[in-house]
Amino acid sequence: MIGVLGINYESSPLNVRESFSLSEDQIIKLGTGLKERAGFSGLVVLSTCNRSEFYFQMEDFCEKAVYNYMLKSLKSFCDISLDTRDYFYFKSGDDAFKHLFHVVAGANSMILGEDQIVKQVKHALQISIDNNLSDTELTRLFSKSFEANKKIRTQTKINQGAFSVPYAGVEKCMTVFPDLKACKVLVVGTGETGTLTLKNLVKKGCRDIVITNRTYEKAARLAQEYGVKASSFDSLATLLHDSDIVIVSTGSQVPPIKYEEVRGCKTFRNGETQLFIDLSVPRNVEPSVADIENTIVYDVDQLQEIVDANQDKRKKLVSEIEEIVNEYLKDFNDWLSARNLKGVIATLQSNFEMINQTELDGFKKVNKTGDNELLDHYASHIKEKYARLLIKNIKEVTHNGRKEEYVKLLNALFDLN
Repeated sequence: MIGVLGINYESSPLNVRESFSLSEDQIIKLGTGLKERAGFSGLVVLSTCNRSEFYFQMEDFCEKAVYNYMLKSLKSFCDISLDTRDYFYFKSGDDAFKHLFHVVAGANSMILGEDQIVKQVKHALQISIDNNLSDTELTRLFSKSFEANKKIRTQTKINQGAFSVPYAGVEKCMTVFPDLKACKVLVVGTGETGTLTLKNLVKKGCRDIVITNRTYEKAARLAQEYGVKASSFDSLATLLHDSDIVIVSTGSQVPPIKYEEVRGCKTFRNGETQLFIDLSVPRNVEPSVADIENTIVYDVDQLQEIVDANQDKRKKLVSEIEEIVNEYLKDFNDWLSARNLKGVIATLQSNFEMINQTELDGFKKVNKTGDNELLDHYASHIKEKYARLLIKNIKEVTHNGRKEEYVKLLNALFDLN
C-alpha cells in the first residue's frame, strides 16, 4: 500500500502544524526507525511552512490499521500527547497519488500555482533516496508527479499571475508600510524562502536591507549578489533596534526572535511601528512579541486574503488540471500493475522450469533412457506451451495485473511465494 498521512494549512492551525514540522535529521531518524518494522519499505517526508506530509509504502493491511499505526508512530516520535486526529488527513492508492500530483503542481498550495513547492518536493525525495528510505515504487510515483507538473504548468494557466509565499509576505509589508523604499529591512535566513524574499524586496525598490544567517558566509554571498548588507547572526539583538521590518525564515526549531529582545529594542525606536513577518514553521518569532506596543506580527496563516483571492482561479482550473492528473495517474497505475504481474509471471516460469527438469530427470532415471535430445525437446515444448497459455489467462483474468486481489489469489493458489 502507498499512502499519505498529512497535515496542512487547510486542515489545522499553525500552532498544531508546527509540532509536526521536521528537520532533515529528524526525517532521517523517523524513516530509519519506521523501516525497521517488517513490511515497511519506504518513506518520503515533505515538511514546508504550509504542510507536513508523510508518503509511505508498507504491506497491505486495512486502511484503518495503517492510519492508526502511522499517526501513533508520528505522535510518539514528535512527543505529542494531545489528540490531533481531527487535524490529519489520510489517503491511499489513487487518492494518495492524485493528492501528490496536485501538491507538486501547486494546485493544493496556499498560493495557487506557486512553484517553490516543486523544489521542496524534489529535495524531500532526494533526502529519502540518499538515505535509503525510498523504494522503487515511491520513487517512480514522485518522478511521475514531476512529469505531470511539467505538463500542467505548460498547458494550463496555473502559472498566470502565480506568486510565492515570500512574495505574499512582501505584499503584506506594503499594507503596513506602503513606501518600502523608505524602510529599513532585516531578513533573517538565507534558504530558498529567504532568498526569494530578498529578491522580491529588491524588485520593490527596497535597498536598505540587511541579511543575517547563522552561517555568515551564506549571508555575505547573498548580500553581494543583491547589492545589500550582511551581518553576523550574533548581532541579531542590535540589528532589531534599527529595523522597521523583520522577515524571518529559518529552519530553527527554537524561535531566534524572542520577546525580551524585541521589547528591549523599543527604547531605541521612539514609539515607531515595527513589523515582523514570520514565514517559518515552527514559528521563529515568539507569539508573545505581538503583545508589545507598536509591534505587528504576521505568520504564514495570516496571508488569508491572498488565499481567498485565488479561490475563483482555482475553481476554473480544476477540470484542466484533473484531466492531466488522470492521464499520469493511468500511466503510473499501468506501470504498477505490470510490475505486480511481472513478479508472478517470473516465479511461475521458474516453477515450471523446476518441475519440468525434476520430472524429466526422474523419468529418464526410471526408464533408463540416458541423454535423449528428442525427449528433452518435447518436454520443453510442453512446458512452454502450458506456461504461455497460463500467462495469457493470468493477464486476462487480472486485467494485466490491475486486479491486485486476483494477483494475491494466484500467489496463494500456486504457492508462488
